[in-house]
Amino acid sequence: MKTNKTMKVVIIGNNVAGTFTAQNLRSLNEDIEIEIYTEEQYPYYTRIKLPELIPEKVTLDSMIVFKEEWYKTRRINLHLNKKVVNIDPKNKTILFGNDSEPVGYDKLILALGSTPNIPPIKNAREMKDQNKGVFTLRTIDDALKIRDYLEKFSVKKAIVIGGGLLGLELANQLKDTNLETTVVEFFPRLLPRQLDEECGAMLKKEIENRNIKVVLNAATEEILGNAKVSGIKLKDGRIFEAGIILIQAGIRLTIDLAKNAGIKTNRGIIVNEYLETSKKDIYAVGDCVEYKNQVYGIIPACMEQSKIVAASVIGSKRVEYQGTTPKNTLKIVGIELTSIGTIDPSKEETGGWEILKKADKEDCCYQKLILKDNKLKGAILFGDNKALSYVYKKMEEDVDKEELRKLLELYIFVCNNCGMEYDETKMNTVFEDLPADFKCPGCKGSKDDFKKKE
Repeated sequence: MKTNKTMKVVIIGNNVAGTFTAQNLRSLNEDIEIEIYTEEQYPYYTRIKLPELIPEKVTLDSMIVFKEEWYKTRRINLHLNKKVVNIDPKNKTILFGNDSEPVGYDKLILALGSTPNIPPIKNAREMKDQNKGVFTLRTIDDALKIRDYLEKFSVKKAIVIGGGLLGLELANQLKDTNLETTVVEFFPRLLPRQLDEECGAMLKKEIENRNIKVVLNAATEEILGNAKVSGIKLKDGRIFEAGIILIQAGIRLTIDLAKNAGIKTNRGIIVNEYLETSKKDIYAVGDCVEYKNQVYGIIPACMEQSKIVAASVIGSKRVEYQGTTPKNTLKIVGIELTSIGTIDPSKEETGGWEILKKADKEDCCYQKLILKDNKLKGAILFGDNKALSYVYKKMEEDVDKEELRKLLELYIFVCNNCGMEYDETKMNTVFEDLPADFKCPGCKGSKDDFKKKE
C-alpha cells in the first residue's frame, strides 16, 4: 500500500504488545514510518526470565530479545528513556517530561502495559518508595535492584506476597540464592486463576518439597521494620521474619495517560473490536486494554491484539477482536503447566458440564479436560503435557470421548463377578492406585476380580 504522504505511526511502549504491533505493521506495509517511545532504557526483553536475573542464571544481554540490529533492519525507530507525559488528540502530538519538542503522529497506538499491584498493606508503598527492602518485579532495573539489596544487606530470609505465576517462580529463584523463602498467598490455593483446588494442593506439596514454605488464606496487614524491613504481620496476628519482601499480587493497568487525554477508560482503556479507543486515530493494545468489560494481562492476548491493531491502523479492518481465551503454558518450579479456558465448571451458572480427569499424586501429574455439549471448553495439564497439541487444536470444537480416554490413558475396569464398572474418568483415583484390599462396591469381590474393558 503506497500513499502520497507517508503515514507516521507512533507507539508508546516497547513491551510485547508494542513491539509485536510494530513488527506486524512493518510486515503489512513497507512504507509507513514507525516510531516507538519508551521510558525503559533497554530494547524489548522477555519479562518471563526476570526472576532468573536475580541469581544470575541469565545475563542482562541474553534477556534482550531484539537487539539494535533488529529495529534497524525493519526500519523501526526505537527511542529509549523517553517518558510520555501528555497526549494532545486535537493537535495529534505527544509530549515528554523534559524539554523535548512535541512529536506529531498520524496514528497513535497505546501499548502502556501494566504495573505491579500493591495491596493496601500498612507501610508497603512507603517502604518500597524509600528503598527499605520492599520490592516489586516488573523490569530489568527491578531485578538488578533486588540483587543489589540482597548482597548489600546479606539477606537470609525472603517473603514473596502472592502465589501467582511470577510470585512462585520468583520464590523458586530466591531459594536458589540460598534464601529461606516463604510464599504468602491471600487465596486458599496457589495459582487460583489457573488451577482447581486438587491441582493447587499438588503444586503446594511440590513447592514445599523444594523447601519453600507456603502460607495460604493469609492476608498481610503490615510490613514490619524501621530503617529496613524485618518481616510481615498477618491479619490473624502471625508474624513472619524476613530481610526482604517481594510483592507480586497481580497487576494494575496503566491508564492515566489515556484518561488525562480524555480517552474513555474503566479498569483499562476501553476499545472496540478493532482496538480503537474513543478518540479518532488513537488505538490501544495489550495489558492496558479493556474489551467488553474484560481485561486480560496475558501474552496470548497481546500477540492476538497486535495483529488486529496493526491491520486496523493501516485501514485493513478484516479481522475483529473476539476476546482471548485465558491460556498459559509454562514451567512453574520446573514442572510443565498448561491452563486454558474454563478450569472449574462448579463456578459456572449453567449446567451440562463434563469432566475427564486423571490425577497421579505420586508422580505429580494432573490432567483435567472440561467439556460442555461435547465441546472442549478447558483443560489443566500439570506435569504431563503430551495432550497439549490436541487440546490447543480442539478448543471450542466437538471431541470424541473415546479419543480423549486414549489420550489420557483412562480406562474402564469391569468386575468379572457382577459386571460392576470402575470408570477412571469418573473417579478420583486410577484403578492401579487403589489399595490392595479394595472391594467391589457391587459384590464385595477383590481388586483381582477386575479386568480392563477392551
